[in-house]
Amino acid sequence: MVKQLLLLGILMDGKMHGYQLNEYVKHAMNLYTDLKKSTAYFVLGKLEKEKYVSHQVEREGKRPERRVYQITKEGKLYFQELLRKCIRGYTPATLNDDIGIAFLDRLEVSEAKELLESKRQKIKDQLKKFDDIGDHGSNLRYAIDHSAAYLKADLKWVNSILENIGKEIK
Repeated sequence: MVKQLLLLGILMDGKMHGYQLNEYVKHAMNLYTDLKKSTAYFVLGKLEKEKYVSHQVEREGKRPERRVYQITKEGKLYFQELLRKCIRGYTPATLNDDIGIAFLDRLEVSEAKELLESKRQKIKDQLKKFDDIGDHGSNLRYAIDHSAAYLKADLKWVNSILENIGKEIK
């Protein structure tokens, strides 16, 4: 659903060829979505099959032909439906790192600390990327702030583990 919402939302601003869509996602939204190029084309094909998106083949100069996608009237209605569903809903985060933490006691304390220090640095590096974004204006700021809040919580969590690792639990 969110991949469809993302692509339809971008197309609400106007028609684009696949490369433009992927570049937009890669540069404007890469910190809070992991939509891969192959997945984007798969989802576009599915949206087209369902009549939410259409395409025209265009050629510019000697360049190869390319598909230019645009949202249909039905697609605009479907976008609104998906948007409402996404905003009203809640999808809990899947915290895959917790699986490793559950078995942290299987490592020597020194190695666990070293690995956690590495994790902490990666979190700090990612958080810096969000800090460097600046003001996007619009509602993208809310998405950026949400992701940054998760990172800050993760940093606090890792710091807590580092403070307590190796101590006896009573």
